[in-house]
Amino acid sequence: MPPFAPKKVAAATAKATKGGKRNRPAETHDEVDEDESLGNDVPSDTDLNLDTQAVNGDESDEDVDGEFEEDEAHSNESKPKKRKTNGADARFRAPTAEEMLALRETSDLFQSNLFKLQIDELLKEVSLDYTKTGNLDKALHGIKAVLDSCKDVKEMDFEKAVAAMRKQGLEIPFPRGNGQPSLDKIQYKFSFKTPEKVFIAGSYLIKTVTKSRGGINVDMAVQMPDAIFAEKDHMNNRYFNKRAYYLAVIASALKTSPQFSNITFEHFNNDPRRPVIVIQSADKSTGFGHIGGQGGVQIRILPVVNPDLFAVHKLAPGRNNNRPLDASDSSSASLPATPRYNTSLLMDTLFVQHLNALHKHAAACPAFRDAVILGKVWLNQRGLSDNGFTGFLWSLIIVYLMGQGNRVNKSTGIQLRESFSSYQIVKLTIEFLASHNFADEPLFMTADGRPIDHPDFSAKSFTQQFDCVLVDSTGKVNLAAFVNASTLNHLQFEARASLSLFNDLGSDKFDSLFLKNLTEPIGYFDLVVRIENVPHAFAAYKSSVQLDFPSKRQFFAHFVPRLLRLGIKSRTRLIKLTDSHERKRWDVSENVPMEGDDSALYVGLVLDYERAIEVVEQGPSSGEDAKAVENFRRLWGTRSSLRRFNDGSIVESVVWDERDGSLDDRVLLTGRMAVYLLSRHVNVDQDEMTFWGGQFARVLKEFGSHESLAGAEKRDGTFQSATDAFNAFAKAIKGLDGIPLDVNAVLACDAGLRYSSVFIPQPSFAGDSSNRLTPILRDQMEVLIELESSAKWPDTVSALQHMKLAFYCKIAELISKQVPGSLATVTKPDLMDLTTGWLNVRMPSGYSFRARIRTGVELGLANATLHAASQSGDSHLKYSSASRAEATEKIYRTVAAHTLRFQNLHFKFPQLSTTVRLVKRWISAHWLSNHFSDEAIEILVAKVFTDIAPFPAAPSCAFAGFLRVLELLWKWDWEQDPLIVEFEKGEISAEKRTEIQTKFGDGSKKSAQNAGGVMCLATSEDLAGAAWTQSFPSLIVLKRLRQLAKASFKVLKDAVASGDDTEVSKIFVTPTSGYDFVVELDVTKIPKYHQSITYDEDLLPQHKSKFKNLAALEKNPLQRFLESFNPVESYIHDLQSAFGETMAFFYDQNGGDKIGILLNKKLVIPQQPWKVNIPFTVKVLEEAGATDESNEV
Repeated sequence: MPPFAPKKVAAATAKATKGGKRNRPAETHDEVDEDESLGNDVPSDTDLNLDTQAVNGDESDEDVDGEFEEDEAHSNESKPKKRKTNGADARFRAPTAEEMLALRETSDLFQSNLFKLQIDELLKEVSLDYTKTGNLDKALHGIKAVLDSCKDVKEMDFEKAVAAMRKQGLEIPFPRGNGQPSLDKIQYKFSFKTPEKVFIAGSYLIKTVTKSRGGINVDMAVQMPDAIFAEKDHMNNRYFNKRAYYLAVIASALKTSPQFSNITFEHFNNDPRRPVIVIQSADKSTGFGHIGGQGGVQIRILPVVNPDLFAVHKLAPGRNNNRPLDASDSSSASLPATPRYNTSLLMDTLFVQHLNALHKHAAACPAFRDAVILGKVWLNQRGLSDNGFTGFLWSLIIVYLMGQGNRVNKSTGIQLRESFSSYQIVKLTIEFLASHNFADEPLFMTADGRPIDHPDFSAKSFTQQFDCVLVDSTGKVNLAAFVNASTLNHLQFEARASLSLFNDLGSDKFDSLFLKNLTEPIGYFDLVVRIENVPHAFAAYKSSVQLDFPSKRQFFAHFVPRLLRLGIKSRTRLIKLTDSHERKRWDVSENVPMEGDDSALYVGLVLDYERAIEVVEQGPSSGEDAKAVENFRRLWGTRSSLRRFNDGSIVESVVWDERDGSLDDRVLLTGRMAVYLLSRHVNVDQDEMTFWGGQFARVLKEFGSHESLAGAEKRDGTFQSATDAFNAFAKAIKGLDGIPLDVNAVLACDAGLRYSSVFIPQPSFAGDSSNRLTPILRDQMEVLIELESSAKWPDTVSALQHMKLAFYCKIAELISKQVPGSLATVTKPDLMDLTTGWLNVRMPSGYSFRARIRTGVELGLANATLHAASQSGDSHLKYSSASRAEATEKIYRTVAAHTLRFQNLHFKFPQLSTTVRLVKRWISAHWLSNHFSDEAIEILVAKVFTDIAPFPAAPSCAFAGFLRVLELLWKWDWEQDPLIVEFEKGEISAEKRTEIQTKFGDGSKKSAQNAGGVMCLATSEDLAGAAWTQSFPSLIVLKRLRQLAKASFKVLKDAVASGDDTEVSKIFVTPTSGYDFVVELDVTKIPKYHQSITYDEDLLPQHKSKFKNLAALEKNPLQRFLESFNPVESYIHDLQSAFGETMAFFYDQNGGDKIGILLNKKLVIPQQPWKVNIPFTVKVLEEAGATDESNEV
């Protein structure tokens, strides 16, 4: 948990949920990353001076001592007035009007007492306590005193200005980058005059500061005098260079004060043209650093200018103000526009106006401040504030929605009112962001909501230059100028996902909305392309572009998503580029650091699955638009060709090669297309890119994924053949002539038939030239044959087993006769165990089935036997009968129902199958497969597909699904919370959730007493959540699983960060140091060794047999049903029967060649002296003498 959310939110939650448990992960919550600033909200005014702080002449935000106080409206909201009780006990007084309103709001708006409580606690943790800012205010006064005392510096040329600063140990933070005029050719003068104004700006004044890991920012604006600028200083970086010099002089003055020691520069909002001074305090030594939390307090000094300094129309978005050196004034009309350059300058002129607007709404709307703080948390948890959409823009969106101009908005009908609660404001603002069409309808904060009547500031002039348009109340400045199309798409994508969470009343989504950090690409995106570094040069970054984008890195991040959208937009739901380059601060004595090209960038793709798996990318028709055809060919190069399709159309198209034709391979096509486009258009060598998505394909293949299978037939790569074989089997059984009762249905009960077996079921015949002496265990799929109901079935277990045996023999006889090429045998049942006895059938296709007959009376007989055993008083009989009754219910009812539901879920989420297979492979590779049922793992994996929160979309690639499962495994508190899984949205009501919590509370107590299974997987069919986890996994196994999941997730995260995908396979290699013993098995006796993750052909014997009959068997070792014998499982079963609870055994069911043994120290190493009735066999090694205290046995 973050420093602001953990203990207090958790404690409050515990109070609200006393008597029931929360359905939420018990993870160490990801820290809330509040943006380091409120974006551009650095307002100021003569009325907002640090000395007076009077806004509009009627309120004061600071008292005489410099303490900032809450305004009346905010104070009234957070501190309801107390009524006098005339001496009566206050506990029994009637609720106040404010309390009644709060109760009604909780019921009507928040839908949940818990959600309201969580928001209140979060606000307390992330908000700044303004009663403890006295020392901070004194520091601000100290800075103002230093700035007011700064002496004027006479005009001097560039060389003298630089030399004067260096003499004082400072470097001037001149903007650096591409397209900047050479500093050596500067001819104008530099001077310094005492600031006209010094005032508090930004969120500190409005009381919307939000704590984060980076601390809090307190902004001070310093208005530079008009006299130091010339008329044309808005051109060619003159303003920014003079601004940098002015900032250096201020830094020099601050350095002379012993009160301020840690002084650095940084770029404001990552704008390379606008450095600011940062005075940092992270501890109590200054008396105020600790109030910002872990990151301390950063006081930032922002140079600003008079709004009337430059003619605003000259800085219109379509104008050029940064010209190349060889350009003349007469050629300015042909130069490209520099909208970002112009906006950077204008941003320094509007602080006062923005602060006035924000403060006005904060005073009029009691919930405004809380809504802004919650919005900041929401933005930062998604990394949006670091990419341009800051808390400042969030605040102005709220202001826009409260204004009159919003009424002209056509795409949404959202209108905020000052009486709304913070919850309503946040929810409706997110709804607006999710639904508004920013491309077709730019936002204007003018009084009438329309652009001003000036050709340079028309709506078209803004939309032509910017991806996102939010024009301020003057109608001249786009406040969202630095929000590119990628960030806007990401914002709306997240807003739509969050809106669905707000509307989901069935479960607690607070963590997903506000506490979960979603800034990491791993697990969030389906496919990730890691780019080692920004290329040294690429065609799109030409000299004309550099005039507006001095940072090549920033232009690369701006350009790449646009490029990819041209090629793969229809295949994706989101394309986002994440830059790992960290924002740097540098000492005032150092030069501005050069922008490095050596840190990685990540292109993340969230796929539209149905389109993403298409092999052909179609373009325009050759006869439609010649320009569109030319653009398509330019985009795809030689891969583009003209093709005719079945519908008769002839279009430009690109056909992508399929490697194995499987869906798992086709889902990777979009990533390969992205890699191709990056290589072709931005000069990124394919060796410098790592494509993440298909790294685990090898672990799902047998024989070490070798193409040569030592003579065996080629493996089937899909489940379709097995499904077809099952359908043929079902048809054959239903069509048999001679069965005494009709067959109602044939039901699938096998993981291979619900698309979730680790390895795809294969037919039971091998190649003709195999000389392998090692047996290969083939797949036999479980099915149920449901006969029509009859009142004549026997009413005892033994009689029913005899009757079933007769049916099995009859069906075996009929199918052998009526289905040519089939083979059928019968496994004799135990007459007292309904789970034994079945029919073995191998169809002509080679696929084998194990079929049981379901009569409908099995469960009743099992329960009757259990009841009789309970009445007998024999505990052993009762235990065995209970175990058989549980197994009977699973075999004859639960598994078939689960298979049907999981099949339906697979069709809805095609990548669910591969994800389940990967998770099963991983669990088995860590020797834990015998502690988890297949069904339990399937339900666990289904959770990340059916309940996608906090992610905005379900995984469309198994790579992302696998990572999310690992994260779920190690972050969920299995001992405290049940995992509730809905196969269909909304099938578990609030009442059922309460019942699940109650059952879990009762069951956890029993598990703690009986050392049984501790994992609860609750579904609509199993509210107790114990159908598949009644007896296992134990607590020690679950703890190991969590540790392994955490370690594996970290390995993959580090691998993606480093770009090295050669080591990812080590997450399937389990450590053995924790076991007391490790038993090594002979691989030649392991029938599933061909499935081993460490398969080695050289360990197997390869020689001809001397005897023809044995040679024939070797050529086809799976000819008979003896192939189903698994000596390893039998050995494990014998070990468990012999040693009971004294040992726990661990092994890999998929061809593992080792068995790990863990001793139960409490039983094996007795705490008491040796006695006769200990629960294990012993041998006395030495007779203890009279003086010998040893009890060794």
